[in-house]
Amino acid sequence: MRVKLFVDFWNFQLQWNQFHGREPVVRIPWNPLLFEVLVQALGRDAEYAGTHVFASYDPLSKKDLQLKKFLNVMDSFPGFDVTLKERKPLHHMRCSNDGCRLEISQCPHCHQEIRRTVEKGVDTAIVTDLIRLGIDNHYDRAILIAGDADHVPAVEFLGARMKQVTHAWFKGHSNELRNACWDHLYFDDLMSKLIV
Repeated sequence: MRVKLFVDFWNFQLQWNQFHGREPVVRIPWNPLLFEVLVQALGRDAEYAGTHVFASYDPLSKKDLQLKKFLNVMDSFPGFDVTLKERKPLHHMRCSNDGCRLEISQCPHCHQEIRRTVEKGVDTAIVTDLIRLGIDNHYDRAILIAGDADHVPAVEFLGARMKQVTHAWFKGHSNELRNACWDHLYFDDLMSKLIV
């Protein structure tokens, strides 16, 4: 059974950080421990067939440019394919009070410009590759590391075509996606193998 991992980078990273708390920083063991532990959890006949990571970055953020460098290095790991999407600026932030609705461009405390970005295209890229690689028979089972219920229709589409998707996530989160998948793994139960 050939197994591919599909990872929503930010979704996973933020939930991982929340699980572990702020201090000390606990890094995700991307290569090779993450895929070894997950594939092993599926049974003896499971064989690793690659990891697809989907991420976004803000091109104007120095911190995100460092992250982009790391993700480019990750793209060179054996079996890894990283898809990077540039975040787009979010214009016209407004007060949410119906009586006001004025645009807010500066922080009222430090008077610095408020700049927000929005992730565009990551979920679509995940779903497209999940379906395309499944239909083209590049895997027998997918492990989806994401918490977004927007992936449910893709999982159901693949399930109707005899492609099994296992959801790997954290207990108490993302129940709708977990229930749509063939099976699930909880990082909570695997953490002792992931953090050594």
